[in-house]
Amino acid sequence: METSRLLIRNFGPVREAEIVFDRFTFFIGEQGSGKSTVLKLYSLFRWLEKALARHQITEKYLSGYSRFRKTYCAFNGLTSYFQDDSEIAFEGPVYRFHYVSGKLSVQSVEQDDDMLLSLAKVMYVPAERVILGTVDHPSRLHGLSESLRTFDEEFENAKSRLSEYVLPFGDAKFKYDRLNDIPSIQTSQYEVRLSEASSGYQSSTSLLIVSRYLSRMVKQRSDHSSDLDPAAFKALQHDVEKIMNDASLSEDVRSASLRSISSRYSYSSFINIVEEMELNLFPTTQRMVLFELIADVHTMENNQLILSTHSPYVITDTGLAVKAWQVYQKTSDVGIRKKICRIVPEESMIDPAHLHIYEMKDGGIHLLENYQGIPSDSNYLNNLLAQENEDFDTLMDLEDEIDTEK
Repeated sequence: METSRLLIRNFGPVREAEIVFDRFTFFIGEQGSGKSTVLKLYSLFRWLEKALARHQITEKYLSGYSRFRKTYCAFNGLTSYFQDDSEIAFEGPVYRFHYVSGKLSVQSVEQDDDMLLSLAKVMYVPAERVILGTVDHPSRLHGLSESLRTFDEEFENAKSRLSEYVLPFGDAKFKYDRLNDIPSIQTSQYEVRLSEASSGYQSSTSLLIVSRYLSRMVKQRSDHSSDLDPAAFKALQHDVEKIMNDASLSEDVRSASLRSISSRYSYSSFINIVEEMELNLFPTTQRMVLFELIADVHTMENNQLILSTHSPYVITDTGLAVKAWQVYQKTSDVGIRKKICRIVPEESMIDPAHLHIYEMKDGGIHLLENYQGIPSDSNYLNNLLAQENEDFDTLMDLEDEIDTEK
């Protein structure tokens, strides 16, 4: 399993953080603690690796004229996060990046042809995705952020290619009317447009549809990776360079042309980066959505799920997925394994060796402790619940004191 490292100093709300990204990497913390900052930077650097390897940009171009800050960080709304002493370092499987003293340096890692032929498909899923479920034709919306617009493009692709998808909760099915461009939710009792469905359906449907579509698409292209031999790869790079050097093309036309070429590449993995997976979802539904996302990771060896959450249930359910994996590995008894899978499906179990949960607080970060691989109950989210119980007990004591005085 490939791992990547990200170092951040004095950038936005993050004072200092060093993170290892594994197959499953989750972040908890209160609003403004830097979770989204970390996710956006990871998404950006993994995308830049791919763009450099495919000659969509050059190291010299990226490093010059503050483009890293003014163009690429602007895509994710990070330009105002820079300080005079900001430092960011990223080490990925293909490139190393180091931003310090206002300048970015880029260094390629030793690569083989197979790595260059198939790189990761990166999807950043913003929390604002709920907007896409509130209208019948989200592609017609104006003023969307760049990251939300990119996610909407993948949602459009996913809708038209899946057209029908059984959701993991609510005895519901997603359906898409291509002719009228209308997505809907169908249950055994009713059918309603997605724009008129509950907020939980609106926030989770686009996430689940895109995750399922991209994980299957990447797997399919990987299975046919031999179709793209080194000669074909060089031909694609030539096409990219031709587009990049054509000064007559507008930025929109150039971007569309590059996306068209990108569809001809194979992929080695799918990196699913999700903000606030639990938006508008009941606790039991959070578990079902989490298990579905985990299952999509398991379609290929190097897939990743990177997510941020405010929900203690997500961390508890992650522990459940780990425990199920541990118990499942201890037995070959078919009957017992079936009972385990009724609680956690086999494709949704997590090997704790590839799980990192980070807690962000006061500008810093630390890796959440675990007990025999199970995420610790002593974390920020559970501590908040404990504090609420203590506050309630205090109110009960005060009530008794008042009643006694009477």
